[in-house]
Amino acid sequence: MNKSQESKVILLGMIIGAIFLYRLCMLYVLKLDLYVDEAYYFNWAKHLDWGYYSKPPMLSFLIALTTKLFGDGVLAIKAGALLLYPLTTIVIYFIAKELYDQEIAFWSALAFYTLPSIWLSSLIISTDVVLLFFWALALWFFIRAIKRDHWSDWVLAGVMSGFGLLSKYNFIFFLVSVFLVFITIPHYRHNMRSIKLYTAIAIAFVIFVPNLWWNYQHDFISFVHTKQISQIDKQLLHPNHMLEFLGAQFGLFGPLFFGVFLMMIVRGSFRREEGYRILFYFSITLLGFIVVLSLLSRAFANWAAPAYVSATILVVAYLLHRRKRSWVIGSILFHSLLGMMLYHYHTLAKMAHFQLDRKSDPYHRVMGWSDISMRIKGVRARYEDHFILSKTRASVAEFDYYLGEKTYIFNPKHLMENQYHMDRDLNMLKGKDFIFVGDEDDLSKIAPYFESVKRIKRVVTPIYDNFERSYTLYDARGFKGY
Repeated sequence: MNKSQESKVILLGMIIGAIFLYRLCMLYVLKLDLYVDEAYYFNWAKHLDWGYYSKPPMLSFLIALTTKLFGDGVLAIKAGALLLYPLTTIVIYFIAKELYDQEIAFWSALAFYTLPSIWLSSLIISTDVVLLFFWALALWFFIRAIKRDHWSDWVLAGVMSGFGLLSKYNFIFFLVSVFLVFITIPHYRHNMRSIKLYTAIAIAFVIFVPNLWWNYQHDFISFVHTKQISQIDKQLLHPNHMLEFLGAQFGLFGPLFFGVFLMMIVRGSFRREEGYRILFYFSITLLGFIVVLSLLSRAFANWAAPAYVSATILVVAYLLHRRKRSWVIGSILFHSLLGMMLYHYHTLAKMAHFQLDRKSDPYHRVMGWSDISMRIKGVRARYEDHFILSKTRASVAEFDYYLGEKTYIFNPKHLMENQYHMDRDLNMLKGKDFIFVGDEDDLSKIAPYFESVKRIKRVVTPIYDNFERSYTLYDARGFKGY
């Protein structure tokens, strides 16, 4: 590595480090409460297993690690996102360098770390954090494997693919992309007859087996849930859903980057060069499937997130090959400006004398949980022999964390819609007393299941004129069972 290359690596490291520290400081300054899913995943991390109702276990392993190291605070729970995205960025640098040169590697890494979706998700611990990390690692070792054909690269590609499958089930599209590369690029086709490829697949499968076994023991509940949230069995053809999904991708990947990516598809630009084709298949396989799914039923915007690991390098390489570096730099700066505006949203709104409310504040979902929990704690102190009971996944997850005790879920219809329905059977606590945390009209709904129910009080945390967190507390004694 010459001095120019070394200085480029140092510069990239300094920029990544500076953005990392900025995001860390902002997470501390913003003092966000946990989002519902984050509180839900934290509970998983406290009860490690090979699977959960809706997801495989890798995220729970990560949260267990960060909370073991840093404690159970909000920052510690979210720390995995802050720590893994820089590592994913470094892997993207090596992928781009493997396919192209250091110039493209530098700008690809910087472009990825400043994508709008990464600015947003750096504040949130989610399955995408681990999924993108292992997708990038698997892609790097796969590219090394097909170029060098070393056993070590094939084995590591298999290991990272196994970890990817333990991160999120849509990692299966990585394998589909592998075979598309082999089928469509002639001089890689011989790999389909290679023992190394099938050894890598076998390694991935062996790593994934514990989750399959867990699903077998639980009636394949994770796969049933995946089908349910896709709503594939409902009425078909929803062009409005597809347009919403595609529109969201302009926000997640950036308007210019996603626009260039679509233009490359229309023009068939990916066919011109081998690196383009490899990266394209690892982008379009998953993204294309989710687009079709959004047309047939529905799809959440982040479901296609792994596509942007390779799409970032693809678009940056395409633009740099056409001497459009200013477009790349402009997008990076624009995305960073959007990210910082999001982080300073409340400050900017205050400076502009803009009155925030539930609809205009993107942070409203993570506001008020700690405060309302403190108010509930004040009441709970007078009922020490009672258990806490609530009726939604959101309230149970948040109270689990902020009340610091196991919260049970009211489930008289015997639904199976979340982890709490699986492992918190209220029938095990017949005869026990509870503080039921619900709404004003819940008295008649819960009364048949208890010997006596008496309203205690309503607790309220005002947030905006049109938004508050409020719950009515009931003294529910002598649970009869469902």
